[in-house]
Amino acid sequence: MDPVTITWNTGKKTGKIRKLNGGNLAPNIHGEMAGSNIRKSFRELNLAFARLHDAPLTNPGCRLVDISHIFPLFHLDENDPRNYDFSYTDDYIRNCIEDADTPIFYRLGESIDHSIKKYKINPPSDVKKWINICSNIIRHYTEGLWNGFKYKIEYWEIWNEPECGGNKKLDPNAKNLMWLGTVDEYNAFYVKVAKELKKRFPHLKIGGPAHCGFNSQPDITENFIRNCAKNKAPLDFYSYHCYAADPYGWIQETPAMVRELLDKYGYPKAEIHLNEWHYFPGDWHRLRNDSDYKLHMYEQEMKGLDSAAFLTTVMILWQDTPLTYGAYYTCVGGGFGCYRTGTTAVTPSWYGLKAYGDIVRYPVRLEAVSPKKEVSVLAGQDKAGNKEMLISAFKTGKMDYVIKTDIALTPEKCEVRMLDSDHPLCLLENVVIKGKTIRFSSSSNSACVLVKIKK
Repeated sequence: MDPVTITWNTGKKTGKIRKLNGGNLAPNIHGEMAGSNIRKSFRELNLAFARLHDAPLTNPGCRLVDISHIFPLFHLDENDPRNYDFSYTDDYIRNCIEDADTPIFYRLGESIDHSIKKYKINPPSDVKKWINICSNIIRHYTEGLWNGFKYKIEYWEIWNEPECGGNKKLDPNAKNLMWLGTVDEYNAFYVKVAKELKKRFPHLKIGGPAHCGFNSQPDITENFIRNCAKNKAPLDFYSYHCYAADPYGWIQETPAMVRELLDKYGYPKAEIHLNEWHYFPGDWHRLRNDSDYKLHMYEQEMKGLDSAAFLTTVMILWQDTPLTYGAYYTCVGGGFGCYRTGTTAVTPSWYGLKAYGDIVRYPVRLEAVSPKKEVSVLAGQDKAGNKEMLISAFKTGKMDYVIKTDIALTPEKCEVRMLDSDHPLCLLENVVIKGKTIRFSSSSNSACVLVKIKK
């Protein structure tokens, strides 16, 4: 096979490398004294932020984040601090911001409910009171209310996946998993909440609705944005989700579509957040009903080398889209996580996230071109003049690489780190550096590579 020849013009600046690598969930507080502490490895990912949706699902027994956990008895006085339980969430957020050095993106609402009987996902019976509760939570974490904190938490999202339906193919009577009202009822709810929260906190960014996908139901995105515009509701960011197997398709195409709709309805400054996404090459229905298949998908396909190359490819290609932020689901344990379930052992997907977290430390974007679609590249430079390139090879098979640069190179000033079946993002030994070229190979189906040129 002919080598893929990448050209790297280290003298040509083309803009900035954007830190699009948000994630979902913070390091767990559950089980940390029993060998589950991931704060150090989580910090190494250098995430843009951690979105706090589904936090109770990975912290059993902990009353975390959700409105019903912080304010469990809705009939009580929302102005009395004794009716709130901030203790678990205080530690969860403190650990993330102060110890793991990762900012927070706060989802106001409830975690997904996969139980037969739904418990906490009814529309609030008293919207005004719900807004007051949310306001006190915001003030506790940003203004120091009730022995709280003065964290810079910029993003506040109203609910999550209001259109998320149960599995109707398996159960015709299946209920929604996130919001038991209608979508129209949610849209009206969003307007009331967003307008009041923005009035009270004009300096914060208020948005939503974390749709399951862009137009996951016919016209759902446009209907939501149109309703916001009609009622003059603030929409600082529109959020949605995408689980995919093709890094070049829908996950790349939708940001431009969302931008078009936001501009159409008078929100030219609204940010675009694809704040749940993951590599998923399987069958959702089979995942829920075949335990062996589920185990294989969770522990192999969704955390393996293909997944790592998928996620780095996606974030490289996002550089040239209108997307403001992505948020990988998730950056902790569990089936969708980047750790082996039930352990602190990292997986190839963790290394892929770490590789992207490294390239954003070189924010001045440099010209780099790959002739092969399946090999994506992103290069940058830091303030000191050091240069780095991230190469993502998605399902290429065995591949030989040649990097042609515009500067003379020496082995002492170059290093290549590879993530493939033989290398956990470690230094590659069989690298040939001669003149202005760097040569190396990978024998894996997929791979991620970091090439550094020291000043």
